[in-house]
Amino acid sequence: MYEPREDTYLILKEIKAYARGNVLDMGTGTGILAAAASKTADFVIGTDINEEALDYARKAAKIKEIKNIEYIRSDLFSYFRRNSMKFDLIIFNPPYLPEDKREPADSAEATTGGKKGYEVIERFFSEANRYLTPFGKILIVFSTLTGKDKIHSILEEYGFNYQKLSEKEIFQETLFVYIAEKKDLIRSLEANGVERAKRLTKGRRGEIFTGRMGSKKVAVKKQREDIEAAGRIKNEARWLKVLNRKGIGPKFLFTEDEYFVYEFVEGDFLPDFLEKTKGKRKIKNILKDVFRQCFKLDKMGVNKEEMHNPFKHVIVKDEKPVMIDSSSSKTNRISKTPKVVLIDFERTHATEKPKNVTQFCQYVSSKKVLKMLEDNNFKYNRSQISSAAKRYKKNMSEKNFKKILKLLK
Repeated sequence: MYEPREDTYLILKEIKAYARGNVLDMGTGTGILAAAASKTADFVIGTDINEEALDYARKAAKIKEIKNIEYIRSDLFSYFRRNSMKFDLIIFNPPYLPEDKREPADSAEATTGGKKGYEVIERFFSEANRYLTPFGKILIVFSTLTGKDKIHSILEEYGFNYQKLSEKEIFQETLFVYIAEKKDLIRSLEANGVERAKRLTKGRRGEIFTGRMGSKKVAVKKQREDIEAAGRIKNEARWLKVLNRKGIGPKFLFTEDEYFVYEFVEGDFLPDFLEKTKGKRKIKNILKDVFRQCFKLDKMGVNKEEMHNPFKHVIVKDEKPVMIDSSSSKTNRISKTPKVVLIDFERTHATEKPKNVTQFCQYVSSKKVLKMLEDNNFKYNRSQISSAAKRYKKNMSEKNFKKILKLLK
């Protein structure tokens, strides 16, 4: 059982200001924080994995005649996965120290947060949003030994705003108490039925989160807050809706002012697929599928951009290509279940001189791609593709397009 120490008393000072409504004290230990919260909260639940700690806390509450506390055994949120509740405040004084193999196992359970110290905190925040009310808050304490930058990264990854409330130096470390709450994005997503949001990647202009919408895995694309990229997200959402009607791009679901949501596409980016795939027929079918989608875009008078280097713009889904990212494009339709999904349409736009096919010709005739294709017995060369692309550029006919496809032999 974890006895109250400096970290306990540091977070204790902040409880009175935030304990309202329903409160969860996670890792309650002796119950000292839960008891403090009970003075201003409507109801408090204290949880711990240690039965000895729970028995101690129950007896202490009985002696003090505290009526609005219940103590429950739970490993983080394990109890609430079966008995869902939402809280206005979650208090967490976690085990946050890096692993020390010399420490006895019984005390390590209360102090060690994992090999690096932050693992338990990361597990906690990966689920915390599900158990907070829309404007609920989290009070948490950790140390410089946990890694302040890592904690910031975890908070941002799971969509939390955060602020330092207090700190205290003790021996060779500094303790911090933070208050955290959901970002507006998370509140909006949850109101629209998207849960378990987590940041997947941060690009030059946007951020992509993943989440669950019922049984579906979805992607959420929003504009970065720290850069100017006026209208990019709205442009991409608008084009994706247009392109979906032609069978291009991941399935669009809905949009709000600052973001849009579409079905997540599982698969390999095209360069990764080409690098690891052996078998000429598989590769040829994928490349032809990408070319056909590019041709549809050309016929629509839409430029996707980036097809000369589609590093993260084409996903091969179950050996089927898919294009994404339609910020400024026009499109045509492929098949009911496209093999290739094109993604990322931020720069998509209408134009009288589309160049999707010719850009992709540049890609398949680049030295790196040619080498990979030669290893799979493709016979064409750069000059053949270049000549075919020039003919097509002058006259974007289906006949000239088919001549390009015939070179993939």
